[in-house]
Amino acid sequence: MLNNAAFCREVLVDELACIEIHHPKFNAQLCLQGAQLTQFKSLKLGELLWLSPEAQFKKGQSVRGGIPICWPWFGGVAFNPQIVKKHIPENKGAHGFARTQNWQLSYLNESAHEMRLGLTLTHNKQTLAIWPFEFELTYHLILSHHISIKLECKNLSTQEMNFSQALHTYLPTQDINHTIIQGAHSSQYVDALDGWQLKDQNGSIRIQEEVDRIYLGPKFYRVINETQHITINSNSQSSIVWNPWINKSQRLSHFPANGYQSMLCIESANVLDDCVSVPAGETSQALMLEINGS
Repeated sequence: MLNNAAFCREVLVDELACIEIHHPKFNAQLCLQGAQLTQFKSLKLGELLWLSPEAQFKKGQSVRGGIPICWPWFGGVAFNPQIVKKHIPENKGAHGFARTQNWQLSYLNESAHEMRLGLTLTHNKQTLAIWPFEFELTYHLILSHHISIKLECKNLSTQEMNFSQALHTYLPTQDINHTIIQGAHSSQYVDALDGWQLKDQNGSIRIQEEVDRIYLGPKFYRVINETQHITINSNSQSSIVWNPWINKSQRLSHFPANGYQSMLCIESANVLDDCVSVPAGETSQALMLEINGS
């Protein structure tokens, strides 16, 4: 399929097979492991994703940056609702297995205006040893001057499936100290760094310390810095705003000590009480995300 696309090819980046795309409107890189969009630059609007300069492309490891897919659980297993974590072995790591599994490219359609790609992940011996459900996870991308994503799951098992999920989006900023995040005023969030307390958000979000918050309810975010505006629009009922700040940056893998200054995460998600339930044989409502710039 890729051989018929004049501006699209499969390349090996260290250990990972990636699709490299050069389009009249954008340049992008998509890893087949994790179906992870690692780079995206609109030729009109600039970079819309952040990739760590120390990112490593290794088998079995999520790449630090872009949009990792967290599924079928988000964060550490213990922090998920009982209906999700009861099916997961307690010693498993954070953010599920979808981001380290190899996905299959199911379609690729190109035009002068955009590129449409679909990738699928189905249950296998590895996943069944961790997660006792048969499933088909489908990831649809529309790439143009913007990024449009849809993630949906068909439950192929004979029992109801419950999961949490997130599109763990890393966004660029010129300077985190001069960055404003609009769209959360008068809402509530759970502060993961302060005993999971429920707090009120007043005004715009400004990051001046380590931040790890789960915002409740639908949001339309606008990230404003000195040179660029990026909008994050999703149908999710929960979202995470995250920046590791100074101390945690020094402990993170594949992350420069000053990396916190040029990035932040706004993750479209279904977490906590907002987890997803899919009856046997049915397909979940798609988790949708659109990233645009100006």
